[in-house]
Amino acid sequence: IITHEYPVCEYDTARDPIIHPTDFLDKCLPKKCIITFFRKELEKFAGEHKLPVIGQLHSEVLDIPIYKYESGENPLCITMPFSTAPGAAGTIEELHARDAKRLWYAALQGNDTSAIRDEGTSFHYIAPSREISCHKEALEKAQRALSEMGVPFVLGKTWTTDAMYRETPEMIARRRDEGCVTVEMETAACFAVAKYYNIPLVQLLYVGDDVSGTAWDPRGWNTQKTVRASLIDCCIELVQKI
Repeated sequence: IITHEYPVCEYDTARDPIIHPTDFLDKCLPKKCIITFFRKELEKFAGEHKLPVIGQLHSEVLDIPIYKYESGENPLCITMPFSTAPGAAGTIEELHARDAKRLWYAALQGNDTSAIRDEGTSFHYIAPSREISCHKEALEKAQRALSEMGVPFVLGKTWTTDAMYRETPEMIARRRDEGCVTVEMETAACFAVAKYYNIPLVQLLYVGDDVSGTAWDPRGWNTQKTVRASLIDCCIELVQKI
């Protein structure tokens, strides 16, 4: 164990946790998986394409369906994550335990290349550091594929925080000075779990609300149905190309 004055910075190099999802989950999923936050758009997509439910992510609060999408010889699965860094990490753990080995995260303009680790979950998977990078090979493949598809994108750094109601003007300015172009609550943890298991995970984001000004601008982010649906379609095409 790497000890530290602050518990969040302590890290155990052991890889034998008391509970692991492979202890109780069967390998039953396609190798490729798309994860999206957009529940209504996914439900509409699943209904239009009559996608079968082949599993679920379980919690005491709710169960999230895992759909199977078939096009050509290689099927893939599509599901949603539990929110925040711990929820997203648990989602990836359970999907990986069920044999999903390549993950595309369709979340909130651009491809995340790295994330500032202003959350706690990533420190349980990877030794303490200020930032964590995206899977390099997977990111390069995604960039080539998006360019071939004619999809414009921006590469950038994101700020992953556990506290959405503590995004103060001063901290936002600090993170912008560090090069961050987005803020969210999951990426650092996703990158950490992916690095721990060597999962080629790529995250695609679209910009939602705006906290870069003097006041919060929601920008109608929760009404942007077309772009959310398009992001799911984009990820499917991307997965099929790689």
